[in-house]
Amino acid sequence: MSLNSNLARNLEVETPIQSPVLPKETTIHRPLPKKSGITNLEKMVIGIVSVITFALIAVSISLEINIASTNRALQDTNSSIANITTINNNLEQEVQELSRYDRVYEIANRQGLEMNEANVRNVIK
Repeated sequence: MSLNSNLARNLEVETPIQSPVLPKETTIHRPLPKKSGITNLEKMVIGIVSVITFALIAVSISLEINIASTNRALQDTNSSIANITTINNNLEQEVQELSRYDRVYEIANRQGLEMNEANVRNVIK
């Protein structure tokens, strides 16, 4: 064969059978999954919030008890005032009954006193 010929030659060459080319595994940098546990900071915040909540509940209950006892003392005082007012009104009525003119005049007559118009003075209030 001459080298000058332009005809294609049929050469038998062994070509190896190639398997499909798979891309090389590349390492993907994925962040590690976060732990679902509670961190120390979260524990501290939860503790502080729970202590504050407990303190507020205790103060609230204490104030409610204090208000209830104060209201009870106020009711007792009002009841006492009402009783004393009733007693004062009764005593004032008794004074009015005992100081009636005809009763005073009757007691004066029993004691031997008599009315002398010259010794009586009128007092204007």
